[in-house]
Amino acid sequence: MSFAGESRLKLDGKVETLLDPLEGQTMIKFFKNFRKDEAGAVTVDWVVLTAAVAALAGVVYTSIADGAADLTASTATYMGGQDSATIAAAGAGTP
Repeated sequence: MSFAGESRLKLDGKVETLLDPLEGQTMIKFFKNFRKDEAGAVTVDWVVLTAAVAALAGVVYTSIADGAADLTASTATYMGGQDSATIAAAGAGTP
């Protein structure tokens, strides 16, 4: 004899009967129970929090990378403008 919503599972030669826990519920009851259930709420919170941290890290990385590139270009320009005689004269006073 089988019931509506019943399925059979065969493991190691034994047949297990699984009953559908939602059998007999209407969709309205299902959605009401789903809305009340808070089992996955913490997971959703962590996913949103992790996404926000990752986005903030991307913004900070972009800001730092742009600033470092500008500083490197400025340093290269300054050092390129120096001649070896000026550098030698500045270093001559050190022991």
